[in-house]
Amino acid sequence: MKKWLFAVLMAASSFVQAAIVEGKDYVLLAKPQPTPAGKVEVIEFFSYHCIHCFNLEPSIAAWSKKLPKDVQFRREQIVWGQQMEPLARLFATFKTTNTLERLHAPALTAMVQQHVNLADEAELGKFLAAQKGLDTKAFMQVYKSFGMNAQVARASQMTRDYAIQGTPTIVVAGKYAAKAAEPAQLLKVVDELIIKARGK
Repeated sequence: MKKWLFAVLMAASSFVQAAIVEGKDYVLLAKPQPTPAGKVEVIEFFSYHCIHCFNLEPSIAAWSKKLPKDVQFRREQIVWGQQMEPLARLFATFKTTNTLERLHAPALTAMVQQHVNLADEAELGKFLAAQKGLDTKAFMQVYKSFGMNAQVARASQMTRDYAIQGTPTIVVAGKYAAKAAEPAQLLKVVDELIIKARGK
């Protein structure tokens, strides 16, 4: 009987230790943001120049492919100033041309590991030319199009609305922001926040 009670207490202790704690593992956004009805939205706010985003990418890419149907994941390039607008334009062009899945990781690698400044149009052109099967001219036409201006403005507004101070920042359900941690721990916290969001 005592052994059984000890086992129950140990299990309960492990559960308590595994629980996420506000202020330690995540924070609440000062202004909660709207989310799609019937979905738990998860947004990774990132930047192509961010080494921590680069280090997270393999883990979050694998994680995102195994999400339940009620979880909607997407990325957003942050904009803290005018110098970051070309990266938001690049990200928006990836999405518009359906090349995001193919070119997102290579763009991170180019900026972080190879020190290629993709915010510079000449350097971007060289990067695109090196991507097999990509129509660089068509891509750049979209990149320079008027429609991308609205996408850049939206990225800038989102950065302000979500009060993003660092990257990567993962926001769950428009109100829970996971605190910085190594990839495995960060995604564990995000999984717990998804469960928490479902219960609200």
